Amino acid sequence: MPGVNATERIKELTRPTGEEDLLAVRYPEPRVRIPVKQAAAAAGVVLLAVGGWAATRTGPSETDGPSWEQVADPTEVAGSVVVSVVGEVENAGLITLNNGARVADALQVARPLPGADLVSINHAQLLVDGQQIHVQPVGAAPAAPAAPGGGAPGVVSINTADVAELTTLSGIGEATAAAIVAHREANGPFATVDQLTDVKGIGPAKLEALRDQVGL
Repeated sequence: MPGVNATERIKELTRPTGEEDLLAVRYPEPRVRIPVKQAAAAAGVVLLAVGGWAATRTGPSETDGPSWEQVADPTEVAGSVVVSVVGEVENAGLITLNNGARVADALQVARPLPGADLVSINHAQLLVDGQQIHVQPVGAAPAAPAAPGGGAPGVVSINTADVAELTTLSGIGEATAAAIVAHREANGPFATVDQLTDVKGIGPAKLEALRDQVGL
């Protein structure tokens, strides 16, 4: 408009129109007011909780995880047999071998002497627990073949025979036979025939006389 100065123009533009109340927006007041410091502390607790949860979700480290050395390695424990090797050998006595071992394996441990008769022995025979191998000297009468369980045909088992059976042995009377049974009941089965010398009334000479008549 010509002739209207700037001051009047400003007054005209800022003059109230009565519609200002319609444009005012009133927001609802918050029901709970949380101070800024408390809000910051609560946010910190939430962040720590989330961080701890994330740490537990991660996989185990190489140092924490089980290694092959910590995992039990299943091993099969092979059964064993205990046999007695006596006679013309360097290492007479009890020998423990794995199941499936043969007479040749027992002789290798016992180490036969130069004068031992190895021809009459069946080196391929499978060993059984409690068996006795009697290595004879060259020229001696061959020993009776061992039967399963360590006995042999025609011999008396000192681990199972009663007093009556034991008295059938040459040089064994009723008192000595009873002493053999008593020793067996008190100390368990004989491991070798040589242990008969632990029985009262049986010395080295009588043992040698009985050796071919008895077995385990």
